[in-house]
Amino acid sequence: MVDEGKLQCYHKGCGLMFDPTENNSGKFSDLKKSVQIRFSEACTYHPGAPYFHDAYKIWTCCDKKSTDFGTWMGYKGCTRGKHSNEKPVDIVKVAAVKEIRPEKEEDVIVWKGLNKSGKSEKNDSSERVEVTLNVEVTPGATAAIERKLKEVAEAAQSEDVQIGAPCRNNGCTAEYDGTKSSHGCVHHPGTAIFHEGMKYWSCCKKKTSNFGTFLEQVGCTASEHKFRNNEVVSKFREDWFSSNGFVTINVYCRGALPETANIVSDGHTLRVTMKHGFGNADVDLDYDLWDEFCRKKVE
Repeated sequence: MVDEGKLQCYHKGCGLMFDPTENNSGKFSDLKKSVQIRFSEACTYHPGAPYFHDAYKIWTCCDKKSTDFGTWMGYKGCTRGKHSNEKPVDIVKVAAVKEIRPEKEEDVIVWKGLNKSGKSEKNDSSERVEVTLNVEVTPGATAAIERKLKEVAEAAQSEDVQIGAPCRNNGCTAEYDGTKSSHGCVHHPGTAIFHEGMKYWSCCKKKTSNFGTFLEQVGCTASEHKFRNNEVVSKFREDWFSSNGFVTINVYCRGALPETANIVSDGHTLRVTMKHGFGNADVDLDYDLWDEFCRKKVE
């Protein structure tokens, strides 16, 4: 129970109750072991601020420190004086003297939920007109495609395989000599995988870090040789990324024919159709865009 008329001392490290009438007097107070001390010096406290660093709790006034909070709080004060019933100012986190990378106001990203789709402004799709986007092909790509188409056409016209034609199966080094049977091909039907410095075939997973050893690995499957190079490839891969206000869409396919490419958009959707596999397969992709883009800046 708190004694009537007494006040709480808020000095750090003290916390005792005191009589304000005696606090300013020059009288002596009898303490334990018959030790006398003036009331004006009855408060033993830490005038410095607490400091926490590398798991240590430290008093800045006397450098007494400990990793244990209870031990640190139990350290006796290093200064004597009058008691005080004024509450200390709340400890406020002090900003770092040196900032590693000051944030500019315009660089701070504030999350306000998903952006509102631009489609909501034009819900009626009839108001949007589809435009065919321009397709540009480099001269080098055009020449390479023409050469390949010529090879494919020649191979299709002739049933004969040229002498010295290599087997197209992974891991097989056989060449056509005019008499070799199409049987007896030992190869890797899987794909090559390079991951964390290791090279291996997905079909047998014999791993090695040496590229030469990887290429010399004997195949794990026996089947027919493939001396022709006119196999139809129907698979394709796609991905996209955004950077500096632009969205880039990549479509990876073998034997693509640029003249068959048809890319149309109404500003909110994008449709891509194209022949690949040298005319034997189709690409048909539809992208539902989140917002309207500028079709004049499409490359």
